[in-house]
Parts: sequence; C-alpha cells; structure tokens
Amino acid sequence: MWNLARKLLLHDRLRFAVAIAGVSVSVMLVLVQVGLYFGFMDTASSLIDASRADLWVGKKGNESFEFATPFDERAFYKVASVRGVRRTERVLMNFAQFKLADGGDLGVQVVGIETVPTEKSLLAPWNVVDGDARRLSEPGAIVIDRSEYAKLKIDRVGHQTELSGVHAEVVAMTSGIRSFTTSPIVFADMRTARSFLPQVGGEAVTYVLVQVEPGEDVDEVKARINALPHLAAYTTKEMSDRTRSYWSSRTGVGAGFFTTAVLGIIVGFVVVGQILYSGTLQYIREYGTLKAMGARNSAVVKVILSQAMISAALGFVVGGVMAVGMKKAMAGANLTVALTPELYGATAVITAVMCSFAALLSIVKVLRLDPASVFKT
Repeated sequence: MWNLARKLLLHDRLRFAVAIAGVSVSVMLVLVQVGLYFGFMDTASSLIDASRADLWVGKKGNESFEFATPFDERAFYKVASVRGVRRTERVLMNFAQFKLADGGDLGVQVVGIETVPTEKSLLAPWNVVDGDARRLSEPGAIVIDRSEYAKLKIDRVGHQTELSGVHAEVVAMTSGIRSFTTSPIVFADMRTARSFLPQVGGEAVTYVLVQVEPGEDVDEVKARINALPHLAAYTTKEMSDRTRSYWSSRTGVGAGFFTTAVLGIIVGFVVVGQILYSGTLQYIREYGTLKAMGARNSAVVKVILSQAMISAALGFVVGGVMAVGMKKAMAGANLTVALTPELYGATAVITAVMCSFAALLSIVKVLRLDPASVFKT
C-alpha cells in the first residue's frame, strides 16, 4: 500500500510539492508561534526561576511581578523572625531612566539585590560572560545583559553613565537575561538600587526572598508568613506560574500566539485536503477498478491514509528545519523561540492528525464509489 500511495503522489510532482509546502508552512507556524509563546513565558519568569529561594514574599494584592507595590523594611524583619526561616534577602524592583551616550534617556528595570560576601546570594546575575559580578557590591556598580548593549548604546564593560542622575558603571555583562516588559534589566546592589530609585523611598522592599531551615516544611513556613498582615508568600514555582499566567491571560499574549498556530493548522488542513481530494478524483477509475477486482474498502482507505502520512512526514521534516531557521533569524531580533523536544513531539502528532482528517473527504468519496461505475460508458 505504501508503494502504491507513493507512486500516486509522485505521479503529479507539482501537486505533491504543493501538498508538502502546505504542511511545511503549517508545521513551521505551529512550532514558531508556540515556541515564541514559551520563549516569552520563560522570559517573564526568568528572574524567579533563577533564584535559589524557597519562598517569595510580596505585598498582598500584587498581581504583576514587575509592577508590584513595595512595602517598608518593617515587613522584612517580621518575615525574618518567622519560625522556620533560615535566611532572608531583600529585592527591590522599579523603573529608572538610563542616560544614553547620545544624551537621551531610556527606561530600564532596576533589580536591586543583596550582595552577601560570605554566601551566594539567593538572587544574583547569572550567565556572566564578561567582567566581574562580584564587584556589584561597589557603589554605583551595575550588571547588564549583552543583548541590551545596542539599545543602551554601550560598547564595553567599564562604561560609565547615570541612572536617575546618579553615577553608574557597568562592571559585568550577562547573556540571555531579558525582561518581558522590553525594558532592559539592570542589576544593582540594594543600596545602589535605592539611590537610582528615589521615588520609592529609602526603605522600600518589593520582595523578600526566604530560605527555609533544613528539615522545615516549606508549606508550613509559607502558612506562618501568610498569617502576617498585608503579606503573601509563594513558593518559587507558584510565583513563576503566577507570573506566566498573568502575562498569558491578562494581556492576551497566549490567545494571540495560539490563534496564529491554529490558523496554521487550518492552512495545512485545507491544502492537504484539497490535494488529496483532487488526486482521488483524478484516479477515481483506478480506485473503482481495485474495488471491482475484489479489493476491500479497508485496503483502499489505507492507500489514501498512506498518502496523507507521507505528506505529513515530509512536511513535518521540512517545516521543522524551517522553524530552526526562523529561530536563528528571530534570535537576531532579540526574540526567543523555545523549540523543545516535547513541542516537536506534540507538533508531529498534530500534523499526523491534521493530515488524517484532511483525507476524510477522499475516503468518503472512495467508500461511496460503485465499482460497476468504472465499466459504464
């Protein structure tokens, strides 16, 4: 059946090429759109996922991770005194104006963290590719991702500038740390961050990172913190999922990407369905002859489904390669396309199902075919 299906497909090479092109475009759209969605979600929660904290504590009622309302340091000390808490660190997040080399300003997201000389911080710049992030404890020191260098008009580690009128120096460069808000992330020590953010006050804290004592139950410690007034504690995974959900549902990002992916599936369905149906009509007498010679309906259906699976397989391979090319092209535009093995696997199943359903019209046509009709003049 595979040989017959292959010969029928290759008999009209142009029609076959159009079918493969339709499936390939469909596969590429699904992979790229869903990959972009997952890439954006990874970016949205990257700071949370990179932390070593067991719990994130913020002000109750905060919905957005980036635009959270800060609280004063008294809440920090209350969290630190909760039974089962081994270690706490402050995090301050807000927006400031970065002075560009040409005299202009650009909004950046300042992430103030605590630098601990004797221990690794619960949140610190990662993927450092140049400079020394340990210098972050120095007054005015900042760390920026290299993907933002062009936007910030920076050409090297050691570049000196101003944030909110306060002197700053780039002491290290990271790779792959970006904000979902498109504002470049600028890491700074807590004291330096507060000097960059005079609008929030000198004792502002956006989040408290908590490391639980060994042997303590994280959920129990979380419940104790939640009993404190005006505070809400989340595990790192809960905070990550909450942030992804916010950007996915509240902004319509998820609906936009998945709608385009569905449109890609529809394109592939229509193209493959039309190609298989026209091919069935072209060889309808041959199918009738097979049935007249005693071929079962199941055998004829296998031929049509085999054509659909050949189209699906070749289209998936070509579309997968195209998606890799798109991923590289989008990386140049500072966009992340997360092409995971799981995504490829799910897309392969979707492609096979799509092509199988596209073959239904052809199958119905053949099943209803009267073998005697091929002998009529």
